[in-house]
Formats: sequence, C-alpha cells, structure tokens
Amino acid sequence: MNWKKPTLIALWSLVALAWLGVVGIYFTDPSKALWVGTVAGAAVISEIAVWTTAAILGLSVIESRKRIWARIRAPFGDR
Repeated sequence: MNWKKPTLIALWSLVALAWLGVVGIYFTDPSKALWVGTVAGAAVISEIAVWTTAAILGLSVIESRKRIWARIRAPFGDR
C-alpha cells in the first residue's frame, strides 16, 4: 500500500483544521496573546506541511528516476 497519499491527506487536513481554528478563535474576540499563539501555531503547522510535502514529492521523483534508469539499462545487462 502506498503510504504517501494518506500521509499527505492527513497532513493537509490538519492544516485545514488549524486554520479553521484560527477563524473560530477570531470570532470569539480573543486576547492578543491567544490570537498570536493561534496564528503562529497554524503558521508552523502549515510550514511543516509544506516541507513534508516537498520531501515526499522528492522521494517520489527519486523513485521514478530509479525505475526509469533501470529500464534504460536493462537491455545492456548489469555493468
């Protein structure tokens, strides 16, 4: 089973929930400390999601290049 797609879905769902939390907190007239903490937390979660997505996509590119390279070299045998 491919683990990448469920991981990305879970990660970006967490980001969506974090930002929905920010919107929810906004309408409760929060204190400045709570507001800054909520926005900062959502921003950190978003940043982690971006870098994790980049890493997972990078792994996918490396895996596909390995498969392509193996297919190119197959007619020539192991050298």
